[in-house]
Amino acid sequence: MLNMMSGGRIPKKRSPQHPQENHQPVSPQLGRKLILEHRAWEGIRVLGHLDLSGATELGNLPENLTCESLDISGCVNLVNLPPGLHVTRWIELAGSGIKSLGLGHGFVLRWRGVEVSDYIAFESQSITGQDILKIENVELRRVLIERLGYETFLQQVGGLVRDRDKDAGGERQLVYIPFEDDEALMVLKVTCPSTGHIHILRVPPQMQSCHQAAAWVAGFDNPDDYHPLIEA
Repeated sequence: MLNMMSGGRIPKKRSPQHPQENHQPVSPQLGRKLILEHRAWEGIRVLGHLDLSGATELGNLPENLTCESLDISGCVNLVNLPPGLHVTRWIELAGSGIKSLGLGHGFVLRWRGVEVSDYIAFESQSITGQDILKIENVELRRVLIERLGYETFLQQVGGLVRDRDKDAGGERQLVYIPFEDDEALMVLKVTCPSTGHIHILRVPPQMQSCHQAAAWVAGFDNPDDYHPLIEA
């Protein structure tokens, strides 16, 4: 009977449709997988939040991508957004390779969860330490300090020395900048013994000594357990 109906051939079993074929939206997990494996198609629709954070090898996104929100933080090799990108809520771009967007792009931008303007996101070189001190929004001020850079901010506004000592690179300083409405910005200032380059390392505000701060940077909760041959 089967042979008569099929002309002697057994009908092939129909394979299930791929989302690309029927244009069904995909889950955030599948969307991330497809994009990172370079298997996403033009016009792919992702349901909800698309998290691509930390994808350092990601160099491009599919054209006409649609999602609710998009996290490309840490995607250092992603330097352009694709044509036709549609994001209904916001784009998180801290640490990404995106350095500018066209005028009137219409996207809501975030930097480490804080909504920012194009000026803050892309023109940090024109921000000064004195400008930052005038900012009343605590979260925005933190973003601006990061955008300016701890070393530059410290140079421009100064700081108070809580402790100083010496290691193989020379003098170390534990410097802090107090804020009335936020925790102090505390940094450890060290010099690399091989290059002579000064490094500014942010540490928790409760640090009391250079050694304690250096131990924290090295991953030690108890500074008494930290006994390096060379501290730098």
